[in-house]
This record gives sequence, structure tokens and C-alpha cells, in this order.
Amino acid sequence: MVRTWNLASGLVAGAVVSTIALVASPAAVAEPAPPPPIPSQQLPGLPALTQLSPIIQQAATHPEQASQLLMAAASMFTHNPSTPDESKNVASSVNQFVQEPTGQVPGHADLNQPARNETTGAAPAAHMPPPGVEPGAQAHLPTGVDPAHAAGPTVQAAPPVASAPPPAAAPAPPVGSPAGAPAAPAPAASAFGPDAPPTQDFLYPSIGTACLADGSNSIATALSVAGPAKIPAPGPGPGQTAYVFTAIGTPGPAEVQKLPLNVTWVNLTTGKSGTTTLKPRPDINPDGPTTLTAIADTGSGSIVSTIFGQVTTKDKQCQFMPTIGSTVVP
Repeated sequence: MVRTWNLASGLVAGAVVSTIALVASPAAVAEPAPPPPIPSQQLPGLPALTQLSPIIQQAATHPEQASQLLMAAASMFTHNPSTPDESKNVASSVNQFVQEPTGQVPGHADLNQPARNETTGAAPAAHMPPPGVEPGAQAHLPTGVDPAHAAGPTVQAAPPVASAPPPAAAPAPPVGSPAGAPAAPAPAASAFGPDAPPTQDFLYPSIGTACLADGSNSIATALSVAGPAKIPAPGPGPGQTAYVFTAIGTPGPAEVQKLPLNVTWVNLTTGKSGTTTLKPRPDINPDGPTTLTAIADTGSGSIVSTIFGQVTTKDKQCQFMPTIGSTVVP
């Protein structure tokens, strides 16, 4: 046990050191200058995301040690008294998913909600989409993110739909009609009924600095869809996971993405891992907001993923902070 812990700790330290070395090396990659720091009050969970995302990328190269790597890194946050509560929630949620990856939660979406705070013992608020927002169909900000700090259009509640007048009573059958007359056809089922695919929101939104036309920041949402499903087009098949990344408030995507937005994933059940690039599709929000998607052959199991990189809109080249999500693929 001690040897395994030391190995995991060493790999965690190596991941952090290698990340620092890559950033410090002037000739490592010829990319644009890093964006200015983001105030902690805007995204208090960002410290955990920026530290755990490289750990997931490192775990993808050592999938047999993925669980130890992630639990060791998450433990460093949850037991640090100076860590913001939102960062502790993110780390606790990652730790919980790694320890109990196949825990069944109604609707599947609660797998991505912050776990109970290990310091205060407080339970998190349930994820409740704003009124009028169809889960998985419209981008919206998770609970706890101050809309005053979020650039882009505010999600408005859908206007109330006028109630249709009750249908007129059917005329009584004429005397002598057969008692077994066929019944009226049932109403069409909703597009978001029991057969709709479960979407699983990522733990926390991402943010792109100076990404909007006026120089303000853009909040981005990310979600995953376990196959088989019909959305996002062309739809993930069995054993596949689809990823959707939406930069709120941006125009449509540029035809050519100058630098990639990647998702690195690890299947904690099978040890399989990989990296896939998200790309725009002409049939998904061509006029905005910029939405990039990808379908990965993750296989069935419990998947932990991180999305990171850059997005090219029609107006801007945007660097987005990393975000983390979990998916259960049947």
C-alpha cells in the first residue's frame, strides 16, 4: 500500500513539475501569450480545475494508475484549509466518482454535482436548470455562478404558453352503435420524454478571457452524452461518448480552428484512454454561439474527462480554462 501511494504521489508531482517546465520553457510551443489572470471570485472552482486537468492528462498516459493519481491529487485540495470551498467541492466530486464510479443516481446527471463538503459537511444544492430551459438542449450556468460575472446573453425564461381550450366533448354515439368503437388516438409524446438521451453536465463551466467582441470574457458550458444517442449529430453509438462545448455570447465558429480544443478521457473501468479534438459542425449553431463537438470511442464504463485548449470564433482566438466531467457509458 505504501509503495502504491508513493508511486501515485510521485506521478502527481511529476505531472505538476512537467506542466511547470512546459510553461517555463521559452521554446516549448509558439503559442499566443497567456491570458491575464481571472479573478477568483468569478470562478472560485478554477484552482481545482487548473490543477486536476493536467493530472487527468497524465493519468491518460498511465491508465493503470489513474485512480491513485486522481485520488491523491483531489485529496491535496480537500484537506488544504486555504482552498476555496468551490474548489474543494470540485475535488471532492472527482474523488467520489473515482471511488464509486458506478454509483447509480436518478437521471445520471447528479454524478456531476459537487460532493458533500468534507470540511463543513454541508450538502450541495441540487442542479436545477432555470425555468424554460430544457436540460441538454440549451446552455445555462450551473448553480453558484454569479450571472453578474458571466458575459454573454442572459438565459431568459421561456414565455408562458397559452393554455389551449379544452376539446369539445365528443358527440354521443348514435343509438345502436357497436360498443367496441375504436378510441381516439393518444397525443404525440414529447421530444424530451423517457427515451431522450441523458446528458451529463461537466463539473464546472469554463471561461475564455477577452473572447467577446467588446473584450469581455465568455463563459462556456460543457456536457457529455453517453451512446447510443441521436444527439449531438451524427450521434454517439454504443460504447461511445459525445462531448459538446458551447461558448456563450460568441458568434459562430470560424471555418478553420487555428489551435485545437481537446478532450482527454480515461475509462476507469477498463483502463482505456485517449484524446480527441472537438470541432464545429455546419449543422450545429453555425450563427452562434460557437459550439464544438466530438465523439470518442471510450468504450463502456466510468469515464473521467477534461476539456482544454482554444476556440476560434469568427471574431476572436480564445484560450479557455480547463473543465472536468464524468460520464457513465452503459
